[in-house]
Amino acid sequence: MHNISTEKALKNQLASVRMEGYRFTDREIENVRKCLSGELTFSQFKDKIVKDTQNK
Repeated sequence: MHNISTEKALKNQLASVRMEGYRFTDREIENVRKCLSGELTFSQFKDKIVKDTQNK
């Protein structure tokens, strides 16, 4: 089995969803990175998504 970095996995998933027509802002991607690295808890991450969605 091959080891894959979190960053590589994230880039692969972003490429996959882009092929499906979805787009994410740099801010949204950065929040995902922060959650994956432990800088944000999942609850904080979720709250940011809700807040950002309400501000659009």
